[in-house]
Amino acid sequence: MSVGEETIDSQHRKLLEQINKLVKILSSMEVDISSLRETIHFLYTYIKEHFDYEEKYMERIGFPGLENHRKIHRQFVRFYEDLQKDLKEKSTSGSFSSVEIKELLKKVQTYLVDWLVHHIKGADQEYAKYIESKN
Repeated sequence: MSVGEETIDSQHRKLLEQINKLVKILSSMEVDISSLRETIHFLYTYIKEHFDYEEKYMERIGFPGLENHRKIHRQFVRFYEDLQKDLKEKSTSGSFSSVEIKELLKKVQTYLVDWLVHHIKGADQEYAKYIESKN
């Protein structure tokens, strides 16, 4: 899943590690809300930093698909912000069970894993190919 830029490749590995951490939390018998919030907050912060770095990199190399890539990133950030909001509301309402939280998060997990893998293997590979074509 390499794009040929070490910082971005390293960031992708760290993102996938955090997704794996989320999967581990979800596979436990009881959802540890504190660990879950910490992981989700870390992922949100990290994703925004990664997207910012990646977009600046694409700008530096003159990638013609930058604006479309930015739109994809913004859609993902909105999804993630909605997730944070829903999780906060549901986990503090008192009427939302850990089973319901797990069901919500399993849907999110599927979305995250699918999106990240397809994004890295798809959209991110476009600028990797662009770099190769310039060499």
